[in-house]
Amino acid sequence: MRLLFYFKKEESLGKTSEILTDGHKEIIRKQIIAGARNYKKLLINKVFLIVCEDGAEYEVRFFKGDYKHLTGVYSNLDDDVFFEYCVNGKIDKGNIDTNQKYDWSTLKKKGKIIQNIHELLYKDDQKTLLLEALDTNTYMFPLAIKDIANDICVGFVSDIHKARSLRRAKNSTNAKAEKRIIAVLAKNNGDKAYGELVYLSSVRGVYKKNESLIDKMDEKIMTRFMEILTRPE
Repeated sequence: MRLLFYFKKEESLGKTSEILTDGHKEIIRKQIIAGARNYKKLLINKVFLIVCEDGAEYEVRFFKGDYKHLTGVYSNLDDDVFFEYCVNGKIDKGNIDTNQKYDWSTLKKKGKIIQNIHELLYKDDQKTLLLEALDTNTYMFPLAIKDIANDICVGFVSDIHKARSLRRAKNSTNAKAEKRIIAVLAKNNGDKAYGELVYLSSVRGVYKKNESLIDKMDEKIMTRFMEILTRPE
C-alpha cells in the first residue's frame, strides 16, 4: 500500500498546528531513533572543551533530558522516557502527536540534522563557528555552535552551557561575536583531565594560540600532542 505524504493546517483555539500522517510519523520515528543512538554514544555524559581562534575556551554539554526539545517533536512521552524509547527503538508512531508545532518541512529538516548532530563537533571542518550571545526572536543564547556548511546551529543555555535549541545556521546571525573553532577536546563527567581529542585544526597552531591546553589533557593524549609538536617541521 502506498503511503500518501501530505500535511494540512488546522485552526484550533486560534493556534495553527500541523497534522502529520502515519507516513510522516514513521520517517520521524526512524530519524529520532538514529539520532538518539548517536547522541548517547558520542555526546551525553561528556564535557566538551571548545578552543577558538583567539585561544579562548568554552565548555559545552549535552543531556538526555534535552533531546526531545532538540528534535522539535511533540510527544505523549516525557523528556527522559522519550529519549530512552528512542535509544531502545521502542518509540512508536502512537507516541508522536498528530498535531505538531512545526510544519512537515521543518520537522523533516530537524530530523535529518538530529540523526547526525554529533557531527557538529566530530567533524574535520574549518567552517564551524562558536557564537557568543546569539540573539533570536525568542531567546538570548549565551553560546551557540554553528556549522555553516550543513546549515546547523545548536544553542546552549544555563551557566553549564547545555544544548537546548536546534536551529538553522542561516537564521542564526545576530551574535555578539563569531569565532572559528580550532580544537575540541572531551572528557567523561567527573574526570579532571580531557582524554579525547575530538578535533584539531593544527597541533602547532592550537598550541600557539593556547599553550596551557596541554595542562588540561590526560597523559595519553598529552604525549601524542607533544610528539607531533616536537617533530621537525
